[in-house]
Amino acid sequence: MRAIALGNNFLLTAIASSFLCWLASLHPNLLLLVQALFALKLIVSASAWLLDDFIVRVLKIDLLELRGRLIASTIASLIGLGVILCRA
Repeated sequence: MRAIALGNNFLLTAIASSFLCWLASLHPNLLLLVQALFALKLIVSASAWLLDDFIVRVLKIDLLELRGRLIASTIASLIGLGVILCRA
């Protein structure tokens, strides 16, 4: 069941980041918005990696599950970033 949830998380993030990057290729102002969203996601992901022990305690989840979700969302965002680079 966890593998299915992790796969769903990965697919949702990959589709969303690819869609945002496709939208960013349509208009320069949307490009700035998507770049800001990716910067915000980078800050949140870096904070989550640094504070993983605290997050595990607060949310009462397994450390491996948290790291799996962080890795899946990072890879999915890189796929979206690849879309924006290919469209540019």
